[in-house]
Amino acid sequence: MIARLPIAAPFAAAAALLGALFVSTVDLGPVRAQDGPGPVPAAGRGPLDERRAAKPPEPLGTTGADDVRLPLDFHGYYSFERMEAALRALEKTYPKLASLRVMGHSYEGRPLWVMEISNPETGPADGKAAIYIDGNTHGNEVQGTEVCLFTLQYLLSRYPEDPFVKRLVDERVFYVAPSVNPDGRVSFFRDPNTAHSSRSNRRPYDNDGDGLVEEDGYEDLDGDGEVLSMRRRNPLGAYRTGDEPRIMRRRERDEAGEWERLGSEGIDNDGDGRVNEDPPGGVDLNRNFPSNWKPRHIQGGAGEYPLSEPETRATALFILGRPNIAAVQSYHNVGGMILRPPASQGDQGVPREDIGVYDAMGRRGERMLPGYRYMQTFEDLYRVHGGFLEWTYMGLGIFTFTNELWQMPRDYDGDGRVDEKEQLRWNDEMLQGRGFVPWKPFDHPTLGPIELGGWRKWSRRIPPAWQLEDVCYRNCMFSLYHADAMPKVALGEPTIRDVPDAPGVRRVTIRCRNDGTMPTTSGMARRIQVATGDLVRLTGLGVRVLARAVARPPFGLSNEMVVDAPRPWEVDVGHIPGRSEIEVVFLVAGRGPFRIELVSEKGGRAVAQGRLE
Repeated sequence: MIARLPIAAPFAAAAALLGALFVSTVDLGPVRAQDGPGPVPAAGRGPLDERRAAKPPEPLGTTGADDVRLPLDFHGYYSFERMEAALRALEKTYPKLASLRVMGHSYEGRPLWVMEISNPETGPADGKAAIYIDGNTHGNEVQGTEVCLFTLQYLLSRYPEDPFVKRLVDERVFYVAPSVNPDGRVSFFRDPNTAHSSRSNRRPYDNDGDGLVEEDGYEDLDGDGEVLSMRRRNPLGAYRTGDEPRIMRRRERDEAGEWERLGSEGIDNDGDGRVNEDPPGGVDLNRNFPSNWKPRHIQGGAGEYPLSEPETRATALFILGRPNIAAVQSYHNVGGMILRPPASQGDQGVPREDIGVYDAMGRRGERMLPGYRYMQTFEDLYRVHGGFLEWTYMGLGIFTFTNELWQMPRDYDGDGRVDEKEQLRWNDEMLQGRGFVPWKPFDHPTLGPIELGGWRKWSRRIPPAWQLEDVCYRNCMFSLYHADAMPKVALGEPTIRDVPDAPGVRRVTIRCRNDGTMPTTSGMARRIQVATGDLVRLTGLGVRVLARAVARPPFGLSNEMVVDAPRPWEVDVGHIPGRSEIEVVFLVAGRGPFRIELVSEKGGRAVAQGRLE
């Protein structure tokens, strides 16, 4: 006898194992925040209290979460509270297609929302290929949330009249998690930050190794709501300004110094000679997944062990519990990139057939997203251990892309890169200079006379409000293309013929197709042995299956029939490549109706009917 686990068993078993192991609108210049929690409380240390009280930060928004209306507006950014309200409004308006649930909670207890979009009238969700889409893994990379919300609204609002959208929603399942780091998002909206913080989740961490946690974070010294850069005049300093006085460049060896960099705005709270080296948080959620995870001394931000964080653990268990997920799309920023795995190594060990699928989709993405580059993460960007896209592909065999959203235009000199001087020119021409705070004198409580200045947190990494909708639309289209490329199994009409010299025996032949670009299981899934083969079954009350065989193109060749199989009515055909078909032959006896079913873990299900006379 051949024992076979249910089709979801490998993933369900892994999910159970993991569960056991791990119990667990102000004028902001270049952008407009839709809402926020109001002024940041003055929580100063000593001499900073008076400065903060004299000039408190302005609130991030002027309207509450209760006023969210459809259609959603994408000319500004959604606070976490308004994001929640938007999700509830979508579910309330489209209850037949949208289902909102919580897949876990963040370190600070906020829900990790995920919305399922599918049409239950065309079959259960677990019988269709699914795509998982998320955003805001890093707290400061906020626009991924808006792309997710845009995608949800696009699918739901266009379902009745758009044939392409209707087909996708009828045939596929979308799991969309707009913010998988809600604590980081709240901190970015609420607190003074640089453009690069708060990146991690909010678990307290001893970032500087002094036995204390979060004792030296960012400070908004002048109370303007920004964490800028600090510099001080010093003839021995390593920097000078040139024809663009806002930019400091390293001086040549034979030049006198002009400035020294003092880091980001703040003070040395713990007296170790460094500023802002131990801010809140410290675990990078995109370094905390199992595949090729490395400890913190090798991979910064890795956490104590894989899936140590409630956010990554909830995401992993959600995906493991849904083996029909055939595609993953994650939204980050910045740089205008379409990234594919691996992230910790080159392409050695990656099946060539999978690279072919990635290349076809990546090249299409470059056409859909002008200025974006399709890249292999490790070879074309940098090494990442414990990354999300590495785990979903190298660990689960799911075709995965990470889009790095937006880049500050534009390449004025045509050298293939956008340097800071070009960024400032674009800032001056298109944002009227609002993205950069000119250097200004400031009396630092411990460093004395310095200057503060530099890029605002709502600049460089985040598109201005008037560009956001275009970013959302184009990346939504790429996600829909990604979903449409998933495997989609189908069956032709069965043919029935008598078998010569075998009275009462018929030959039933069925063509099994995969209409998607992706194979029904990736080459990686087969290589690491996490794939479940596609099953073809022939059943009927008055029908007895005697033998079966599988043929692949070119058809018409003789096939070896399997006669004494323990389950002759069922055949494991392995996988069906993208845009191709196979042929299954059953030898049967008897009379009456029969049913042929093709079941694919990631390609859905298909049924054909026939009758033996």
